Amino acid sequence: MRFHRQINTLVASLTLIMPLSFTASQIKAATFTSAEISQVKQIQNEYAALPKLAYSQANLYSVAPHLTDPFSVGKLSDNYINSQLAYINYYRRLFGLMSISANATDNDNAQITASVMAAIKANPFVNQHGLPSESRPNFISDMYWTIAKNVSASANLNFNVSNQSAGDVITDLLTDRYNLDGTDTGHRAWLLSTRLTTTGIGAAYGANGYRYSVQQVAYPSDSFKAASKASVTYPSSGVFPIELLQGGNVAWSIYLSDQIITSTPQITITDLDTGQKVNATNVRNYSGKGYGNFASVITYSPANLNLVSGHQYMVDISGITNYTFKLFNEIASNQVALQTEKKHTTPATHKVTSSTDIATTTNSQASDETKDVKIKSALLLQAEKLRDSLKANRASNPLLFGRSYQDGHSYYNLGPDQWFKTFYVVENPELNAGVIDVSETSVDTNIYSSPYRRLQKPAISKVAKGQSYAYGQTITIGKDRWYYLGPNKWIHQQISKRTIHKY
Repeated sequence: MRFHRQINTLVASLTLIMPLSFTASQIKAATFTSAEISQVKQIQNEYAALPKLAYSQANLYSVAPHLTDPFSVGKLSDNYINSQLAYINYYRRLFGLMSISANATDNDNAQITASVMAAIKANPFVNQHGLPSESRPNFISDMYWTIAKNVSASANLNFNVSNQSAGDVITDLLTDRYNLDGTDTGHRAWLLSTRLTTTGIGAAYGANGYRYSVQQVAYPSDSFKAASKASVTYPSSGVFPIELLQGGNVAWSIYLSDQIITSTPQITITDLDTGQKVNATNVRNYSGKGYGNFASVITYSPANLNLVSGHQYMVDISGITNYTFKLFNEIASNQVALQTEKKHTTPATHKVTSSTDIATTTNSQASDETKDVKIKSALLLQAEKLRDSLKANRASNPLLFGRSYQDGHSYYNLGPDQWFKTFYVVENPELNAGVIDVSETSVDTNIYSSPYRRLQKPAISKVAKGQSYAYGQTITIGKDRWYYLGPNKWIHQQISKRTIHKY
């Protein structure tokens, strides 16, 4: 919940016409599974269906405000409110978060706040949360002034002189590139809060030409709610729109709902298709700020990393997590050709399951670094197939309510080979594909039939030390993280030590 403004349309245009180059003739590119291609098309279709109407004073209101004596706050167009909420929930779905709703009371209070700031022509170049430097004019009542002070202190604020669409405002808050306080990504954290369930939307034009936009995001009761996800990364794992990383001053981030990180971790990002590896710069820990009701907020810059649509990247946040993502174009007409799965020409009896199998098919003249990239990419493709096989038969309901006793105990059957221990309200566990390196003593090499002891059968086989294995899902139970290697095949690792998995 940090102050935000955009200087003018020209600045935005200059940043958007200078993306890092990529062409359809790229030779090196990641392989997208059929499920990932379907997901890309679904996201592109959702984005295309979002309203793009630009708003001005002429079409922003259903009832125009009167910003002098006698003061009235007016009423926003329902289309504007619905459009902005549609963008909020579109972006939240990209990060695997639940949709939120807007309610009349919070919308009214947000509109009061926007109209008050527009009436006093609040300075867009200083912090306006709580209106700390402003004075109440006589024509604004004490009640309205109190509401404006309280709501502005608990809202994302956007001050803009251009006639943006309702969605452009939310996109600016998500990328947070115009944040006056730098790279703390406070707007993004509130927008992607794992505890947020409702919001209020308001907007009004001042005589100074600025549109004052208000999105209420901080509610005292939210801090006591259970988080819907343990973490949120930007970019997120899986497939991700390259447009949300382009332009200047877009910080990357990781938010942890309940885990407290007090240090500043080392972060590396690797293009798995070219082998380019960079150390993140400007790494900052803003965990003490409480943005989004997250316990930990860490932001960083990807340095001089080349971002290419169709490529796959690995982010390694030392001691916290590792994950991969593949870039695509949100606007379908800009999409370069994505490389899809090809039929295997290797004998049917040869099954890739570990780095040993892949190494035997790698060109013996390749350098060690190139060979490692090929091994990791092939294993990740195998992992994504495992993940997609689980998704295909997964229960369709996105939420589980209350306790479930599908087997006579508190386990919920999500589909073949998928059991989840649950209580109260939780989301279906995410399916994070990746690669685990079995190279530390923290990894138990025994292969188990289930991560849950009640469902386990005696272990009869093991994985090999020093090898890497593809997995299609992880489940955390206590201090152990379990990895799904295939039907009735799970291994686990203690997570009290440094995590070495890649996903």
